[in-house]
Amino acid sequence: MRWHCFFLLLFCLKVVGQEADSTISRLAGYVYEMNEFFKYIPQEKVYVHLDNTAYYQGDVIWFKCYVVTAGLYTPSRLSKTLYVELLSPGGTVVAKRVLKIENGQCHGDFILDQLPFYSGFYEIRAYTKYMLNFGDEAIFSRLLPVFDKPKEEGNFAQKDMQRYGTGRYPMKRVKPKKGKKVNVKFFPEGGNLVEGLSSRVAFEATDAYGNPIEITGAITDKSGEELTRFSVLHEGKGTFTYTPAPVSSSNKIKAVVEYRGKTFDFDLPAPLPEGIVLKVDNSSCTDSVEITLQKNNRTPAGVLGLAVISSGKPSFFCIVDLSDNEPMSFKINKTQWLTGVSRLVVFDQTGEILCDRLVFTCKDELLDIQAKTNKEIYDPYELVNMEFTVSGDSTQPLETGFSLSVRENTNGIASGHTVLTDLLLMSEIKGYVRNPSYYFEAADSVHQKALDLLLMVQGWRRYSWKQTTGIEPFHLKYMPEQGIETNGQVVSFVRKKPKPEVEVSSFLLKRGEEEKEKGSFLDIFVTDSLGRFSFVSDLYGKWNMILAVTEKGKKKDYRILLDRLFSPPPRQYRYADMQIKPPSMKEEEKEEDVNESGDFEEDMGVFFSAYEDSLAKIGNRERIYHLKEVKVTAKKTSREKDIFDNRSTSIAYYDVRSELDDIKDSGKYIGDDINELLVNMNENFYYIASMDCVIYKNKAPLFVINYKPTTCTELDANWYKQIRLEAIKSIYINEELSAMCRYADPRLSPMDVDDLYSCAVFIETYPDGLIPAEAGKGVRKTWLEGYYQPAEFYHPDYSVLPPTPDYRRTLYWNPSVQCDKEGKARISFYNNSRCRKFEVSAETVTSGGKIGVCKD
Repeated sequence: MRWHCFFLLLFCLKVVGQEADSTISRLAGYVYEMNEFFKYIPQEKVYVHLDNTAYYQGDVIWFKCYVVTAGLYTPSRLSKTLYVELLSPGGTVVAKRVLKIENGQCHGDFILDQLPFYSGFYEIRAYTKYMLNFGDEAIFSRLLPVFDKPKEEGNFAQKDMQRYGTGRYPMKRVKPKKGKKVNVKFFPEGGNLVEGLSSRVAFEATDAYGNPIEITGAITDKSGEELTRFSVLHEGKGTFTYTPAPVSSSNKIKAVVEYRGKTFDFDLPAPLPEGIVLKVDNSSCTDSVEITLQKNNRTPAGVLGLAVISSGKPSFFCIVDLSDNEPMSFKINKTQWLTGVSRLVVFDQTGEILCDRLVFTCKDELLDIQAKTNKEIYDPYELVNMEFTVSGDSTQPLETGFSLSVRENTNGIASGHTVLTDLLLMSEIKGYVRNPSYYFEAADSVHQKALDLLLMVQGWRRYSWKQTTGIEPFHLKYMPEQGIETNGQVVSFVRKKPKPEVEVSSFLLKRGEEEKEKGSFLDIFVTDSLGRFSFVSDLYGKWNMILAVTEKGKKKDYRILLDRLFSPPPRQYRYADMQIKPPSMKEEEKEEDVNESGDFEEDMGVFFSAYEDSLAKIGNRERIYHLKEVKVTAKKTSREKDIFDNRSTSIAYYDVRSELDDIKDSGKYIGDDINELLVNMNENFYYIASMDCVIYKNKAPLFVINYKPTTCTELDANWYKQIRLEAIKSIYINEELSAMCRYADPRLSPMDVDDLYSCAVFIETYPDGLIPAEAGKGVRKTWLEGYYQPAEFYHPDYSVLPPTPDYRRTLYWNPSVQCDKEGKARISFYNNSRCRKFEVSAETVTSGGKIGVCKD
């Protein structure tokens, strides 16, 4: 083995233009283009600190957002607007917050009170519009378990949740994929196996739901002889060394895996007949990374480039001359790399990647937030005093701020996510990682090897090599927003032809202040050559917005389209993401916690069958009676309760004004046709032109207007068509038979109702005096979503008020606790009615890019 020394080629190789045909010049040119790309097109990252790890119906989700420059982790100076969305288990956006970013930070809240409500795994995601240029995977996304409200108040040991896919709510997410009972994937270091070259191969073993499993195994040839053995190092992952021979039918190589007394066979990746193998040693030296490259005898000699991308920019570049087939080893100084994931890339003169590898470096720049209380155990309603100290490597106190949550430490759900794990690791690799905080528990060799192994099996790369090096074009669709930006286009009514040089007047009026002259704004814009216009505002709350088009002083019947449909599609869940282990759940119960079936009726049938079988086994089958339909009479419930029940048992809710805006912004025109509205809102509706009606799931819907009972007459069946769309406030869709029976013709039996109708469509209209006026010629009446004004966390004062039952799970939340010059901060709050010890979650990203967490 030969050892070579290389000097760092900075970006002085700007001789690209002088020696365009030179191989070295071309290799250096790719790195130069990459440096220019990261210089002028930096990326942003977002981390969201949540007040808790799990929630219940009716809870408030409090959150703090840190928006940083990718790699440097300093507060981003690019975007001024952040979008934070809460998505239901089915993938519907149930709430959105538009937040103003100040010094790279902002905060907000969601309340889980929407109707209809479905327990399950909600998704919270955060992104700037600029981040969408780099793909949906670049945004922050986290799954949150949300449970049904406990039947007994305060009984948070009760964790009832509707299983994913078993509800009737609209499903916009792609269904998770269930694997085989045992799944093993192989990841050759650097990317490929090459014939005749020894390679380190990482593997990952999972069960059908993506959970890591413990296996042992061996690589065997066709005769069954073992070439090498392997076993799991951590969380289903491990490595082995293997030298592949040329592929042939007489030399079939298999991986034979043993799991729970059974064996399973897997194919290894096919080796390349020629190529290069990369080996990386990131653990032997604290200040350097050792690289080994080798080609086989079928691979032509050549000059290659090796680049290291660290902290969102090229950090190292050198030329490698593989003139013979001996291994070539050298070391790279990593002391200048910032903490986080770095990418090593070996490439040829055409820009093609031959090998690449992710490594993690840590320079011990992390901050420590220490919490201290004045007591070990607290009584109910007692005043709690806490002191926090923020310190760095030198243990010197730091005057900075941090976000803080103090919560009960009983009946909780382990998260494993912190600002440390998400900004430094998860945002760079994606995919499922079980308990990511494990890799930051200690800096010993065991944890370092586990982290290095994790990076070997993760295939996603944050930065596109071909785009950053200029091989493929990169299109910047969204620029960083500098406020509440409104972008639109004026087009002709029929053909949607852009209309340049026309005037667009905008009138803004704060909602709820229509009778006041204050709080209104009027401005006029002229469209460009493509009919586009834009304006930026700095407003809070929702505003009514009226846009009107005039050309040469005359109103024109043009259409105004607004660019507001940029929200990414919902992510696909993985079964592994949806498996949680409450403290009361045993390990053997965990695998059965997930049900991949999406058929609710089938699940209920299986349940009742199992229930009857269990009774039969104890001799009680004769006690089972299936009663015929009976009619139960009771006192008439109130109208308010009926409305609440209808809403809460519905499968879908639509705010009609928002839906109409989305339809218009997509370029569609539906006029005042409610049938078209229904078809565009819900894919289960389809229109029958010959009958001028809509069908929902192969049967007619029952239309109920303002909760008034209907009759089986043509007038009642078609009355909904007479309602102006502007007059409709909201629409609920309910598939419950009881809801349909409550409003159907009383002469119909429940069986008749079930045969006739597929659902009840509840249409709620505005009161007569509050129906919005219809927009005139060339006028678009819509709304402007300004910045959200966050609510204030409620801290009860039990020194004044008599104590009442208090079951708060989050006892204290503050998105911005400020330290004094000594690096200390002091807080106080009152305990709830039963908590004895607390769980503290404190996190920060400083103005200098330092990341800190509380390790208590």
